[in-house]
Amino acid sequence: MVSLSSHSEKPAGPFDWPLAYEAEQLLRRHVEAFLQRNGFARRLAGRMREETGTDFYEWVDHIMVASDQAAALRAGGLAEEKVPAPAGITVLHHPRAMMPRVLLRAGGAVDGAPSVLAVRPESLVDFLARHDVSVPIDGEFGARLRRALVAEEQGTRFEAVERLGWRGFTPEPPAPGLAASVVKARELFHTRKRDFADDAAGVQHAFAVLDQVLALVPRDVACELFFAEERGYWEFRNRAARVQKRRQDLLGLGWGNHDHHTFRCSRTRFPDLIEFLTRLGLEKRERYYAGEEAGWGAQIMESPAAGIVVFADVDLKPGEIDI
Repeated sequence: MVSLSSHSEKPAGPFDWPLAYEAEQLLRRHVEAFLQRNGFARRLAGRMREETGTDFYEWVDHIMVASDQAAALRAGGLAEEKVPAPAGITVLHHPRAMMPRVLLRAGGAVDGAPSVLAVRPESLVDFLARHDVSVPIDGEFGARLRRALVAEEQGTRFEAVERLGWRGFTPEPPAPGLAASVVKARELFHTRKRDFADDAAGVQHAFAVLDQVLALVPRDVACELFFAEERGYWEFRNRAARVQKRRQDLLGLGWGNHDHHTFRCSRTRFPDLIEFLTRLGLEKRERYYAGEEAGWGAQIMESPAAGIVVFADVDLKPGEIDI
């Protein structure tokens, strides 16, 4: 994954993007302790490194540790996140960094190691199939959260989860008709016309498709589906992406490790782009200016529910930074 912290310019406004080394190192130690006890996860981590060139840590959705770790985690910068979770569990996240979340529970550790670690592939079914794991899936097709127990070893549970614009930890039955609506929404995004002689017509068409999708599914679901389709389109046009995707697909991972998406458009249509992303639920988080010699800047936006970050790039002159 590419780290957003590689951008050296300080963001404008109140948002501060810290490196969060202390929190990352603390979480990495917990992940490593889990790998020492769970052979399936440890072997997968090795295959990720050797076959895909990716870091197991970047695929971790969450871990579960004992409640007595709360003070150390909070000191590292994590804070409580109010999301649906089973009784007796407190959820911690880092509010200014992209890293695994932590579930706190009494007795949530095994000899000091997390009792549960879950990775997040793009497709749960693909992940289970690639690893020849035939287990029940908790959560119906179309549910906002689906999960499965992949391997249980030495008191630890290695799980995989699939999310659909959802930050919670309690699988719930999908709303009536949602599964069919998700399929239709995917079709609408997949068949969206992209080539137009006139940019204005293209923008109008994109908004018309978005209106249809938002009439079918919740906004956060639409956000998840839209960017999945954009990754597919990007992959279609980028040979290196196709090669890497193939490597990750052989482990059933898909693009579950996406860090951020970059869109670059004309100055004339930049407001339309921001409006489109806003309607998908992305919030303006910070601004970035690459410098006078580069001549461009970006509005950085985020959808916490879907885990989507966007760099919306546009040509920018020094005198326009504060516009």
